[in-house]
Amino acid sequence: MAVTFTPDQQATIDARGSSILVSAAAGSGKTAVLVERIIQMVSDGEHPVDIDRLLVVTFTNAAAAQMRERITQALSARVDDNPGNAHLLKQLTLIHNAQITTIDSFCLYIIRNHFDEIDLDPDFRVADDGEIKLLMQDVLAQMLEDYFTEGREDFLACVEYFAPTGKEKRLEEQILGLYEFAMSYPWPGEWLELHKEDYAVSPENLEECRWVGLLEDYVRTMLAEAGDSLDQARMLCEEADGPYMYLDTLEADKNTIDRLAAADSLQELYERFSVLSFGRISSKKDDSVSPEKREKAREIRNSVKDLLNGLAKKYFYASPQAQAERMAACAPYVSCLLSLTDDFRMRLDTKKREKNLMDFHDMEHMALQILTEKREDGVYPTAAAREMREYYAEIMIDEYQDSNLVQEYLLKSISGEADGKFNRFMVGDVKQSIYKFRLARPELFMEKFDSYGKGEGKEQRIDLKQNFRSRRQVTDSVNACFSVLMGRDLGGVEYDEDAALYPGAVFPEPEGEEEDVYRTEVMLTMSEEDGLEDREREALAIAGKIRRIVGTLPVVDKESGELRPAGYGDIVILLRTTAGWDEVFKKVLEKSGIPVYITSKTGYFAATEVQTILNFLKVLSNPLQDIPLFGVLKSDAAGFTDEDITCMKAEMEGEGRRLFTCLTSYTEKGSREELCEKARHFCSMLERFRRYVAYMPIHQLIEQFLKETGYLYTISALPGGEQRRANVEMLLSRAENFEKTSYFGLFHFIRYMEQVEKYNIDYGEANIQDENADTVRIMSIHKSKGLEFPVCFVAGLSKKFNMQDTSKPVIMDMDYGIALDFVDIESRVKGNTLKKSVLSGKLRRDSLGEELRVLYVAMTRPQEKLILTGSCKEEEKVRRILENGEDYERAGGRLGFIPRSEAASYLDWLLPAWAVCGQEVTLLSGSDLLQENMEEEQGREYLRQRLRTFEREASEEKQEEVEKLRLLRERMESVYPHENLKNLYTKTTVSELKKAGMEEAAEEAYHLFEEKEIVPYLPRFVREEEAVSGTARGSAYHKALEIFPFERLVQEKGAGPADREKVEELLNQMTETGALSREFRAAVNPDKIARFLESDLAARMAGAAVKKKLHKEQPFVLGLPASMLNPGFPQEETVLIQGIIDVYLEEEDGLVVADYKTDSVTHAQELVNRYQVQLDYYALALEQLTGRRVKEKIIYSFALAEEVVLGAAGGSYLK
Repeated sequence: MAVTFTPDQQATIDARGSSILVSAAAGSGKTAVLVERIIQMVSDGEHPVDIDRLLVVTFTNAAAAQMRERITQALSARVDDNPGNAHLLKQLTLIHNAQITTIDSFCLYIIRNHFDEIDLDPDFRVADDGEIKLLMQDVLAQMLEDYFTEGREDFLACVEYFAPTGKEKRLEEQILGLYEFAMSYPWPGEWLELHKEDYAVSPENLEECRWVGLLEDYVRTMLAEAGDSLDQARMLCEEADGPYMYLDTLEADKNTIDRLAAADSLQELYERFSVLSFGRISSKKDDSVSPEKREKAREIRNSVKDLLNGLAKKYFYASPQAQAERMAACAPYVSCLLSLTDDFRMRLDTKKREKNLMDFHDMEHMALQILTEKREDGVYPTAAAREMREYYAEIMIDEYQDSNLVQEYLLKSISGEADGKFNRFMVGDVKQSIYKFRLARPELFMEKFDSYGKGEGKEQRIDLKQNFRSRRQVTDSVNACFSVLMGRDLGGVEYDEDAALYPGAVFPEPEGEEEDVYRTEVMLTMSEEDGLEDREREALAIAGKIRRIVGTLPVVDKESGELRPAGYGDIVILLRTTAGWDEVFKKVLEKSGIPVYITSKTGYFAATEVQTILNFLKVLSNPLQDIPLFGVLKSDAAGFTDEDITCMKAEMEGEGRRLFTCLTSYTEKGSREELCEKARHFCSMLERFRRYVAYMPIHQLIEQFLKETGYLYTISALPGGEQRRANVEMLLSRAENFEKTSYFGLFHFIRYMEQVEKYNIDYGEANIQDENADTVRIMSIHKSKGLEFPVCFVAGLSKKFNMQDTSKPVIMDMDYGIALDFVDIESRVKGNTLKKSVLSGKLRRDSLGEELRVLYVAMTRPQEKLILTGSCKEEEKVRRILENGEDYERAGGRLGFIPRSEAASYLDWLLPAWAVCGQEVTLLSGSDLLQENMEEEQGREYLRQRLRTFEREASEEKQEEVEKLRLLRERMESVYPHENLKNLYTKTTVSELKKAGMEEAAEEAYHLFEEKEIVPYLPRFVREEEAVSGTARGSAYHKALEIFPFERLVQEKGAGPADREKVEELLNQMTETGALSREFRAAVNPDKIARFLESDLAARMAGAAVKKKLHKEQPFVLGLPASMLNPGFPQEETVLIQGIIDVYLEEEDGLVVADYKTDSVTHAQELVNRYQVQLDYYALALEQLTGRRVKEKIIYSFALAEEVVLGAAGGSYLK
């Protein structure tokens, strides 16, 4: 069936030889028009155009794919009608290579064809967001480290200004924020350089700043609004029963406003606002005056006073001279911050070039570099751009309202407008520009909207106003609200006859319906003491309404075009943001028996199965992380209960505070054998996987975890198992993608995922929903853009707007630069600057305009019925607003700018708009909703009981499944056949090997995976009551001797008794300077140090120190065949051994390795039994590292005050 186009649509299809801006209202059929225009151009009988000579730029990959498919179908239909048309057949061949694409794909196309012009390696790779964020963090950390090392005063002062007292993260946030913002400018380095002097102002040139004009315009707008309000009050006073006694005061107030409005400079505004005063209103009593009108007039006057006092307090609290001086004090910090950002930008570019990577920003800027040349007098096209100008017959841009400046320059450079060839076709709707967070510039659309003429000419504007999506009831509601709310001052466009929606579709009407079942409905729930949160109460109201809609509301069937009863799949619930709302709604609706699916979910990282696997990987990287370890132990993969973990912590309390320490200790010392076995099994698995880490890719590591634990089968059997399985499979996919990045290894994968989560690059839970499923969908308004649904609930209307950006320390504006707070770094006094106040107000107004457009998008999604819901706390206030619509209306039928600009939620706009247009509003109480839901629940419970009975009867017929389950359990619980290899580590420590060599020796516990015990921080009251442990005492002596300059005290043949006082004095000095902690100082006995200094070992160490031959705390990693550690281990396996040698010294005939021990022993042989293996490995490591022979191995015992010299086979002798 042929499509009949409206005159405006046909004009859009037929227009040639002009650049055209199509302002296409919601549901106006712009995609169909664009497709038809393309088909007409390629099939034109006189001047046909090949499809690959049209550039069609869309906003998303999905839109590009849909556009290509629709063009292909239309071409195929033409070919069917004209099978002998060679030109059309050719187009079907060319369509596959036609540039119907997104802007980033087009940029990539340019770069791949012109890489040599920008000296780019053609083998580049496009990095994903996670990799780029990781790279940015690394580059930024290195840059700041370089600056701190250099120690420049301007940098250190900048750090103190933006990130005082060690809060460097704040400075990092400012740099990253400025970088992201600057990258939306065509030449980011130029923008950063341009605004370095933003705060270098003087009292003389402050008036010349562009942003001062912005302030003056805003103040005059507010003064005009205030004057209108006073006129309304005066009209009230002049009525027969009006408060006439207020007229003189109101007249004086009007004169004050006129005097303020007449100020023609910032200085005059300051002078007049600084002496602002108001007269007292008359208290005369007259019974003929209406009390309501008297009160109303007073309210209006008080609101005007509050407005003017607010302007004075926010903008005119100090003179322009004082404001300029305050700004000038900030100038060095502004310049330094922007210089740091530019340096970061260049360093990041260099690093990406080294790695041959690029991101979305790079695509745009490199393409722009290929196509344009920036000169002092303007921007000129390059030879590549001119070549493309000649090639492309037309540049078609969809969703033009969401373009940014870079994209504008890019596409303008290849259009022929500068050469008289007007060939840009731009289509969009500024009322649907909702991507401010992506730095879209709706101003670009509005510039052409204002300048392009509606008639003939080289630059034409065509308005598509008819809506073919929605019933008249929907369009009437949208028009009624937005004619009152949206204007050029807020929203960016006048909602006039040109912007309004006009119904264009014909819908079948149900028979026998007395009331209008498609009328727009508003439901507001009232807060009360019913035990419900506002969101739950609102969800209950929606659930009740859905139950009444499903099966009763007639909707048009897509296939037949006939009416049918609505199902769950016809309904969508739209939310401004799904975070914190979607799960509440889902829970309430499902409890009401309504199937729900959240399509715009952001909870991937919160999913239990994803958390469990990531926690396991974190434990593999570092098992001493208590929270990830607790998460893994509690998961179905490990099977520990809260009681198990509490038991291990309680019994092993003396072994250490770390959960991992308690776990490993419990394997040998625990009282419950079953729990011991469970702990041993987990530790064994952990060790096995720590070996895997060395050679196994991340995705294989995860697969192995799933295989050995059966975790994938476990979660698949849980409620929502299909979703859980899909989430795990998505994680595997992300791991495979990570392995294609420039990073590798477990540590970097964990960082990668943390960055992805930190920057909200949330993948959303894996989508398993069939789009045709009969399920109510919950999604964000942004997700719904471009879509349509039979029935729409726009919910959460009372949610407060997010205006956090307006109060950030640094505010950025593409046109006006940056603004920040004033900070006195000496006194830490902080305050606003005038520019910060001005740009903060502008940002708030811009954000409100964006919110208004988001609301427009939401309300234009439904085809059949629109339902708006919210919650209110003050029922009386709501009723008062709804009953007094005339109080909010201004000239032209629009709500005043002041109430619109002060809104904090959608409801603040909609309540007065509903009052003005007469929309019926239903107020619902929580108790009524609960009663209705309880009655429904009773019916559902009866059905559930019947279902349980049926399931019980059916299960009796399936006893054979029990046997299958038993066999499966036997297989899952089978013992690993190579248990003897469980201790074959990829990496271990000398301490672990030493323990393995002295199984029967009694010693204090050493912890796995660390060589030295770090003494944890303890509160003072605990330290004073707790005796120093042996491990802490040993660490204290090691630290003291590591930093002790004993060569100053040691004589040729030992130290004298007087040296004890020198030792104590030196220890105290170390403590005062912070080199030795007070806890360690308390644990060190000066007498024992002095006796050590009398030893032969100390004298040899002093001599070696003088010759620079003394080495302390030497770390090492040693690789050995596994069979050297255990004959049962494979010969071909290599084990890495790590450790730290306390001290070794170089002598002419060999090396001497030594170790200090504080163990409480009575015989030297005890130390030999304990530490022979340890020092043997130290010696072996030294010989491999230095290539020299170790001639002696010595232990100095502080308990025995003796040297113990170890022999090759464990023998010893005393010196």
